[in-house]
Amino acid sequence: MIKASLEAKSFRIWVFCICVFILGVLVCLPFLGLLTEDILYSALPGLDLGLRLSGGGLPSWLTENFNFIVSLTVIGLFVCLAAVTVTLAVTLVLYSQRKRAAGVLKRTGYTQEYFDLIERKRRRLSRSPLAPTNDLCAVSEYIDGRRYESAFEILRNINVDDFDIRDATVYYSLYAYCFILTGDLKNARFALELGEPFVEKQKGSTDADFVRALLMYAEHDFEGAKRGFRSVIDGKNHRLRVWSGMYLALIHLRQHDKDKARKLAVKLSSMKKTPRQSEDMLKLLKKIEQAYTLEAEEAAQAAREEFVGTGV
Repeated sequence: MIKASLEAKSFRIWVFCICVFILGVLVCLPFLGLLTEDILYSALPGLDLGLRLSGGGLPSWLTENFNFIVSLTVIGLFVCLAAVTVTLAVTLVLYSQRKRAAGVLKRTGYTQEYFDLIERKRRRLSRSPLAPTNDLCAVSEYIDGRRYESAFEILRNINVDDFDIRDATVYYSLYAYCFILTGDLKNARFALELGEPFVEKQKGSTDADFVRALLMYAEHDFEGAKRGFRSVIDGKNHRLRVWSGMYLALIHLRQHDKDKARKLAVKLSSMKKTPRQSEDMLKLLKKIEQAYTLEAEEAAQAAREEFVGTGV
């Protein structure tokens, strides 16, 4: 689900523009003669604070209009305070919606209840400029929930023309990712090729690097996959760092390097993970445990054979 701060960004910009407009009108009206002390205090008598300013060397316009200036300043501060309050309230509402979805995901997993919340958010943002970005977030959740058909449906219906460079890069990376997980490696390569111009314009993409490494893994090019996953682990995308670490650990297990796999698992255990990553992490730990158990059994069998061979 899209971040609350990002969803509230357009609203913050709108409130800021309204606030600047009101303050501008408030400053201009007295100069145009459309707002005087009499008009202001007859409408809002509580703003007449009765303040006076005296002192040598001060401009006459300041001493004569000090009370009026303070009153206008109070109105301006009230407008700013109202704008901040409304913005915070809207952000908190959006944050609570996101928190509720996270709570449902943690409590029930990738159930229909969780995806109903995802779809409700999609409908609410369907006419918003944030709709494409939110749709990509929804695709990521559907992939984690292994609802690949739903992910493909969203990807097919997204208007690519609405994307900026970053969203376009993520779009083709998610498309390729979904193809890989469903075993369609040919279309995965095609999706990565379509996204390459956007990756070049963006001067690199962690999403594309991860999917490219995953494609190498699926094609059994384990050395190339290791290089790709290591570059992602060194990046800043936390979610992809966890996935890359798990796939890299699986490669180490395939190459019979249990110690490296174990060290990676220890490192990953302290990192925050999505529910799907936590589930797959348990599977990885079991594979590592089985590898050590098998090694111990082989060592025990070798020892028994040695004793038998020496006649002990």
